[in-house]
Amino acid sequence: MKEREVTLRELLDSREARVSYQQKLLEQYGGVLVSVTLNIPGPVKDREIYRNAMKIGMKRLCEKLAEANMSRYILYSEIRYPVTGPEGYLAAGDHITAEQMKRMTMETEEETSLGRLFDMDVLTMSEGRPESVSRRSLGGRPRKCLLCGDDAKVCARSRKHEMSDLLAEIRRILSDAGIQE
Repeated sequence: MKEREVTLRELLDSREARVSYQQKLLEQYGGVLVSVTLNIPGPVKDREIYRNAMKIGMKRLCEKLAEANMSRYILYSEIRYPVTGPEGYLAAGDHITAEQMKRMTMETEEETSLGRLFDMDVLTMSEGRPESVSRRSLGGRPRKCLLCGDDAKVCARSRKHEMSDLLAEIRRILSDAGIQE
């Protein structure tokens, strides 16, 4: 697989395309949709190791649903590989509430170091558009920075940490999880 840096335009276009695709899936399956991406800084978003991490993250979420006897409600599951990074989708229809699903995604994100690399958005349709269920609405705390434990969004916005340090920590997390290129 040939790696390449993505442009800002590609990132913006990808976000628009993702929202459009989320809407399509919600219209098709109704109810609740999980949209999974990876929190990977830097210009290279699509690497074999990131694809492997996405497969494991999606598998872990499905296992969590199976443990709760809810996996039978999954109507659709897919992983896509755009140049802007892997994207996972899981549609559950109306059989699972958005709050139940968000709790499961939060547990998946928080149970291991690897989970910290995932951004698992839970979406429903609201006024004809996908709407996300927030961690805060369920009493969840903001995601923590990989390096210092502060609020990840604050660190990202302020560019508090060197990109090389963040990428080194991500490589360590992936290695500790046994994920290879």
